[in-house]
Amino acid sequence: MTAKLIENERTAMSQHISRQPDGPGKRIGKKGEISGIGKVAPGGAQLFRERLPQIQAEAGYWETRIGTVHDFRVTLIDNDTRILFTIVFDGDFKPYIADILREASPWLDQIFLGVWDGFKGTQDRKSVEELLGFAFECDFFFVSNPDVTARDVAKMRRLSGAVSELLDAAT
Repeated sequence: MTAKLIENERTAMSQHISRQPDGPGKRIGKKGEISGIGKVAPGGAQLFRERLPQIQAEAGYWETRIGTVHDFRVTLIDNDTRILFTIVFDGDFKPYIADILREASPWLDQIFLGVWDGFKGTQDRKSVEELLGFAFECDFFFVSNPDVTARDVAKMRRLSGAVSELLDAAT
């Protein structure tokens, strides 16, 4: 049974949602989403929490190397028995996965190795494929500014800073 959409002033701003052309996840404009849930390895919750300060401190470095990530979250759920990740990124699924494996493998291993049950590290292609096999498309997905990429945001921040500096110098 398909629910009937009631057209009104609130639906006038509805976003066009499609699916990733090359993998799981929804797509709105230039932004895609993916989430996954896996089992936590024995001792994995404690290991994750021990690593967490370093993981968090290095996030800006690794995500800047990738350059296409808007949001990335990882959390332990269900009384530390499962691990959830969710990501909003620019572009298609397969190029994004290639980017994170090329640019951030050490960081991904720090996050998931020994924590996600069965994950043997980013150098083990089969293990990566198994991890991605737990990925799924969310039922609901919304993004602000669907056609603004992470690189566009970085460029706008630099431009804004330069204009502010110019205006400060002029006063």
